[in-house]
Amino acid sequence: MGPYIEVPCSILASVISRLEKDDRCEVLNPANEAVAMGLAAGSYLATKKIPVALMQNSGLFNTLNALTSLHQIYLIPMLYLISWRGEPDTKDAPEHEIIGIKLKGLLNILRVPYIILSEKNFKEEVRKIIKTIEETKRPAALILKDGLIEDEKKTVSTTSSGMTKEKAIDIIINISYGKVCLITTNGFISREVFHNLNINGKKTHAPFYMLGSMGHALSIGMGLAKYAKTNKKVLVLDGDGGCLMHLGSMASIDDSAHSRLIHVVLDDGVYASTGGQRTLSGNINLCRIAGGCGYKNVYKFENEGEFKKTFPDILDKKGPTFIHITLNSVEGTEAPRVSGRYSCEEIKERFMDNLTV
Repeated sequence: MGPYIEVPCSILASVISRLEKDDRCEVLNPANEAVAMGLAAGSYLATKKIPVALMQNSGLFNTLNALTSLHQIYLIPMLYLISWRGEPDTKDAPEHEIIGIKLKGLLNILRVPYIILSEKNFKEEVRKIIKTIEETKRPAALILKDGLIEDEKKTVSTTSSGMTKEKAIDIIINISYGKVCLITTNGFISREVFHNLNINGKKTHAPFYMLGSMGHALSIGMGLAKYAKTNKKVLVLDGDGGCLMHLGSMASIDDSAHSRLIHVVLDDGVYASTGGQRTLSGNINLCRIAGGCGYKNVYKFENEGEFKKTFPDILDKKGPTFIHITLNSVEGTEAPRVSGRYSCEEIKERFMDNLTV
């Protein structure tokens, strides 16, 4: 079998770590689950080996077009290994609730055979699902519950140069406070912004904290910048993983419609909230892409002092503006989840109420 094509989830972190350590296994890390499906199809056409795509259940939605209009109609087999976030009767973050409840029904509708892995019979279950794939030449799935795989400490390559995520966010908030409508991408960035605003007594600031929908921060900001009746700038605080997941959003930048948009990518080179798996940002010149997509102003910062000095002037410029900040990947203190205080509806209502304040 193989290759093993992973889009990380914290439940899958130990599995991915062990695959990476096994010389017999080739591990690929595409920018999103849809790309994983294409890689899986291409690898099968070349090798006739069954590829494995690892993802959390929310990522399954990103695969549906390729599943139904590529793999199933061309009879290109593959194995999904899906982590079950939001499993019924378990506590999880709110963004996993709907897919957690509907996962089995969705797979049935899509005619994807599946087995929920068990601790006692997992070897037999794996053999059974592989036999199904071989016989049908169609995709099938194994579902992995949280806690089934023993956690393994992942060794993450870190860099100590550059700003920390916490410091970059602190500079951005202190300088832009009251001047911007703030959208924060999912994961540790939203959590760190939430933590910063609370410890610094700026609880009246009401960002649109994204708890799910990874990769859509920029497109939300673009819609807001075009239609919101406010004189404030729209600041999208993105991560490298989120930016790369739907990189095509940058191609929709419009000079006139998005003149108030500031798109900041905080780049530490890893998926921090799922175990530190590497992103593809180290292979890509995001500033050149931004310039080619039509951003009026493009900046890159590695130095804290330079960013702190320059950022006030950037805020005053007519955009669209792109800022790429390379961070160190030294692990910091884990900030609390936004959902511990606000529901998704409350996040939305607070943000909308403060658009023109």
